[in-house]
Amino acid sequence: MRFNQTKGIPLLIKLTALISLLVFSAISLISLTTMSNQRDLQRSQITDFGHAMAMQLAASATEPLFTEDNLSLELQLTNFLNLPRVQGGAIFDAQQNALMTKGDFGTDRSLQILLQESQADLIPVSRSNADNMLQVVSPIVFRDVTAGFVAINLKAESIAKAYTDMLALLLAVAAALAAVAAIAAYYISRHVSQPISHLLAATNQFEAGNYEVEVKERRYDEIGRLTQAINSMSQGLYRKNQIESLLDQFLAKDIASEVIHQLDTVQVGGERVTATVLFVDIVGFTRRSESMSPEEVADFLNEWFNYFIICARMYFGTVDKFIGDCAMVVFGAPKENPNHRFHAIACAVLMQKLARSHNARRRLKDQPPVELRIGINTGQMLAGILGTQQRREYTVVGESVNLASRLCSEAEAGQTIISQESFQALSAEHKIIAHAHRNNALRGNEIPINTYIVEDVQKEYQRTMDILIEDVLSNTATL
Repeated sequence: MRFNQTKGIPLLIKLTALISLLVFSAISLISLTTMSNQRDLQRSQITDFGHAMAMQLAASATEPLFTEDNLSLELQLTNFLNLPRVQGGAIFDAQQNALMTKGDFGTDRSLQILLQESQADLIPVSRSNADNMLQVVSPIVFRDVTAGFVAINLKAESIAKAYTDMLALLLAVAAALAAVAAIAAYYISRHVSQPISHLLAATNQFEAGNYEVEVKERRYDEIGRLTQAINSMSQGLYRKNQIESLLDQFLAKDIASEVIHQLDTVQVGGERVTATVLFVDIVGFTRRSESMSPEEVADFLNEWFNYFIICARMYFGTVDKFIGDCAMVVFGAPKENPNHRFHAIACAVLMQKLARSHNARRRLKDQPPVELRIGINTGQMLAGILGTQQRREYTVVGESVNLASRLCSEAEAGQTIISQESFQALSAEHKIIAHAHRNNALRGNEIPINTYIVEDVQKEYQRTMDILIEDVLSNTATL
């Protein structure tokens, strides 16, 4: 049916004028009401914003505070102060003693009151001070244990001004749109709003991680082409998600992310890095496997490989590969880690302690113990994607890697052997407990190498390990 302009236009103009007048009147009334309540609304929104920021900082500071990683803790606070409107921040221990402060941050009476209120209720609390700053305190809690508190200062004036400017802009735009509200409402409701609602529902599904979505809307206009594009994007995202899930099963997460990020430009090669390599081997596995069925061998290896992965992740290591009953773990690559030496040794200590705790449970079941031997070395190596066009893998290679493997072969059951370079780098920091082993002429090395046996880490790091071991063994069935 053709649209009759002679009869339709006058009626449309009248309808538009009437609706525009009603909309403008309604907007004016809403504006007056909104302006009268704007101040209270701003304060509430600013407070909620401040609480959310403080809780975010508390969450990011939880692990460094419990592990006493002051470098990471300071880095988290420094990065947080780079956010807009954040003027200052501070981190306190459980006794409300300041561990570190950054930026414009006072220590007045109101802060002490906020710390006491947060400690009593274990929730974020806030208060505006005389300088128009919003001061927020949030507890740092993990497993019902309060380790400390974070406090931040937000410039409330700039936030309030942003809300005021936004309100003025919205009112101006709404008044301008009142003239065309009737026509827009008619056409949008009939031809656009419903399919857009379907598309919006699809994007909400994408945001929730569900990519198996298809918008069933048959149209031959711009909305129809947009629908086709959304469906194509859904298929692409679903395929990408499948690839990522598959890669995560074969590669460490950092490596999988790097491969996907460089999917179209990935090059064979690597770069020289200084990193630490750990080799861990199950002692006597060959003899043990002779009395086991193939299924039992697979279950046994899967269990211990899972333990190795958990221990590596606890200390930011990447499991490079499994070789028979041996695992190779890299610290400091592909993601840079300034504490890779200590993290590698701490990971080895955790593995050995986990094995001893696990053996205590195995003895109760009359099962033979499982003992590990570990070799660790630090040095320069080539890290990157190596291989041919037919097969590639991310790995590290070099003499430093080979030396770590030889140190592992040199170790006896329950021993962790490190090179002199690793020992000297950490002994000055008093983080590990180790003693000299012997001067070894290892296979492939003409010059004898001084080696050391790691006994433990210092006391302040042991409590965290004990908690982790208990968690791992108590949740074995679900890991």
